[in-house]
Amino acid sequence: MLHAVTFIILVVMFMTLPARTSNSHGAPRSRKAEAFSIARLALPIILSQLSVAAAGFIDTMMAGHYSSNALAGAAVGGSLCFPFIIAMNGLMMAVTPITAQLTGAGRKGESGRVVRQALWLALFFSLLLFVGIRHMDPVLALMKTTDEVVPIIKGYLEGISFGFPAIAGYFVLKSYAEGIGRTKPQMIISLLTVPFNYVANDILIYGKFGLPALGGAGCGWASGLTFWLFFLLMLLYTLSSETCREGKPFAEFSLPSPAGMGELLALGLPIAGTIFMECSIFACITLFLGALGPVVVGGHQVALNFSGLVFSIPLSIGMALTIRAGHAVGARDPEGARYSCFTGCMMAMVVSLFTLSFTLGFAREIVAVYTRDPDVTAVAVDLLFLAALYQVSDSVMTTSQGALRGYKDAKVTFILTFTAYWVITLPLGYTLSMTDALVPAMGARGFWLSLIAGLTVSGLFLGVRLVMVSGRAVAAGRACRAADDAGEGRLAA
Repeated sequence: MLHAVTFIILVVMFMTLPARTSNSHGAPRSRKAEAFSIARLALPIILSQLSVAAAGFIDTMMAGHYSSNALAGAAVGGSLCFPFIIAMNGLMMAVTPITAQLTGAGRKGESGRVVRQALWLALFFSLLLFVGIRHMDPVLALMKTTDEVVPIIKGYLEGISFGFPAIAGYFVLKSYAEGIGRTKPQMIISLLTVPFNYVANDILIYGKFGLPALGGAGCGWASGLTFWLFFLLMLLYTLSSETCREGKPFAEFSLPSPAGMGELLALGLPIAGTIFMECSIFACITLFLGALGPVVVGGHQVALNFSGLVFSIPLSIGMALTIRAGHAVGARDPEGARYSCFTGCMMAMVVSLFTLSFTLGFAREIVAVYTRDPDVTAVAVDLLFLAALYQVSDSVMTTSQGALRGYKDAKVTFILTFTAYWVITLPLGYTLSMTDALVPAMGARGFWLSLIAGLTVSGLFLGVRLVMVSGRAVAAGRACRAADDAGEGRLAA
């Protein structure tokens, strides 16, 4: 019921947007043209996200073909480090709205200062993560991992940590390119690194060209090398692109600045915290479901993996909205920023209706791509029906997050997301799934029902927050223009 009410409210909210209007400076604008501008930014990001997912699939497939222990070691190693890598990406995503607003304001040349300060932050946090991830023995002891798998996990973590400084630097340069409206480079680079990752895995896992066979640990070393390729290719683009050089990212050497780093941390830490919470909530659910056996976990993982692929679409639209809103805010065009944000949210909702219908109509065929086990299939199909139901709310939540970042509004987003996931979703899910407190224990269905509730509340909260923030910006812009007009009138008199 709450899901339906939220959907109706949000549809009414965004459908009030006129099909054609003008920006704060009187220039005409249509919804079709705006949707095209958003799609032009979002499509390369979607392909980039899918390329990263393909690399993860390659790691899993090749480690699994080597041995079950190699697969287990690579899986555990990845689950230990990737939430932190994603959080580090979130921290560096602060570069995007800052440079987007500077670009919109015609001050692109000041972006170089932001990039240089972000690179210092990237170096610091990547080295911190490098040290921490190589000292995970206490965590492995708590996990009670089998003796055969522990050396594989350690080798995986040693290999991938070698690439942490590189991937952190890549995140900075990628965010800078996004901020100035260039999303195609990350797509091209991601597509180029997929075959490199495959070849590196093949050589290091199986031990070719005279190198030792590293098994599951080879996945970690292949990922570390791939991270360096990511960074070097993005660095090459940044140095060679005339558009990037206009921001002067490497025009001079800058020491760490408390003011510059403070600006990045004030925006980046809430973004990183929000992304980390989103990743960790699913990890926690998987850990709880582990007590219900491999069939339930397998079905849950299938539904979760497909949902992650679908999620890449609203995620990419949200990242495009960060750029569009940031440019408009910087250009002192709050009406344009709001128009972009509402149009993007409408696009995401329309796409989510298609993905919802596709998921409901082809759930069994989707699961067949992942597994032929009839027991796992039954669980996965059931959970996919539930996963389809939250796709609309999830799309609104994700695009609203991206749009709010364009306004540099991240702290309240963090609080709202924390409330939705950790105050509503996890406690409710555990109660429904693992206890008889409200209803007889529902197993995996209970957690997925709680995800519907949590994501619906989050989508509603963030959608309303976007309306409030964008509305205040429009009101402030109109007040400034009225004051300017009054001042000009007095001068004319």
